[in-house]
Amino acid sequence: MTRLPKAAVARLWVCFAVALLMTGCVSAPPRQTYNREANSTIKTIAVLPMRRSEASVMMMNHPGASFGLIGALVMAGDLSSKQNKLEHHLLAARFDQHEALRQALAAALQKRGYDVLWPEQLVDTDGKTPRDNYGLRKSYATTTSAQAQLDINFGFLGYAAAGASDKQPYRPTATLFARLVGADGKTFYFRDSFAYNNVFNLDYAIVAEPDMRFAYPDFDALDAAGTQSVDGLTLAIDSLADKIAAQL
Repeated sequence: MTRLPKAAVARLWVCFAVALLMTGCVSAPPRQTYNREANSTIKTIAVLPMRRSEASVMMMNHPGASFGLIGALVMAGDLSSKQNKLEHHLLAARFDQHEALRQALAAALQKRGYDVLWPEQLVDTDGKTPRDNYGLRKSYATTTSAQAQLDINFGFLGYAAAGASDKQPYRPTATLFARLVGADGKTFYFRDSFAYNNVFNLDYAIVAEPDMRFAYPDFDALDAAGTQSVDGLTLAIDSLADKIAAQL
């Protein structure tokens, strides 16, 4: 049997984990609507370093998933190859999803009247911060630099298709999970989930519908679009940043 590289195997498990998480097999983080009136004194928000994430390619109901371990390995190889091609376009466009989210969210929150403080390093580089399945912290420290702390992370970012047919195109897809915590590190003000192109059927998420300009009938068409496909990911991030800010 042909052995896949370790990176491809790792991506296989990531795909399984994403599929499990996004189809609701793992309980969603509890929702908490923000009470802006009761918390009107909060004007300064410190954004916490994010968990590192990679842009991915996902196909729900992948044909390989129906054929046991051999099919799973075929699926892993297929998705790994597609992800490598997507990453090539991201590098060509100098796309950084963490920086794109920073820019979009900073502008959206400033329009809502907030002063936003960003960490020197957007990404938690050592990966040692204890986090839950959604990338949110399991505990928080106190801060004197802001009146509240925003913990926000990507669950998925990339291109996803609901299936293998032309009627189930690849579209830019993103999920974000956010929590607003007090300066004391203990008071929770807000928690919610957000999805752009809700192919994972997150019935608890605040949803932004995808722009059909970036719908590709198959991956060859997506690959042929080159760096134009990156514009679809930027739009997905911008849309969700606006959704998040609107809740605060």
